Amino acid sequence: MIRLLFSEHERLCAIAHNFADSMASGLSFVVGFYSTDVFEEAATSPGGVIEIDFLQGTIVRGRPSDGLKSAAAIFGQAFPDFCKKNGAEVTDFRSFLAAFHVKGGRPGAVLTVVDRGGRRSLTEYDGVPLKRLRVLDALGRIRRKTRQIEKAG
Repeated sequence: MIRLLFSEHERLCAIAHNFADSMASGLSFVVGFYSTDVFEEAATSPGGVIEIDFLQGTIVRGRPSDGLKSAAAIFGQAFPDFCKKNGAEVTDFRSFLAAFHVKGGRPGAVLTVVDRGGRRSLTEYDGVPLKRLRVLDALGRIRRKTRQIEKAG
């Protein structure tokens, strides 16, 4: 049963990644077409971050333009349908935050997903399209950085 819960959470993380990646691309095809540059806005925002609550369709950190505020609201409205198309319900998520940033001139994002059972994970992504951050393991091999998962409790 533990494996099933883990798989369900991983599936929600994949849905969240695909949704956030659409905004990161600047084209936002999951909402039709809505041109944005969330990384440019993050670069000029205090702390170099724009954080979006996709369940609420709001910006929770950073100084966004009116256009990005509007895009966040449109994304928030589109998320329930996106979930259904991907075999989930929006109620499967307790929280879904995406913190878009620019570090050293390089775009990236940290996605936080909390499922309805309270399991929370943080996943770091790099570049456009958003790809899992790569790190060296103890043997010097390049591996995807491990997703930080906290069990519900």
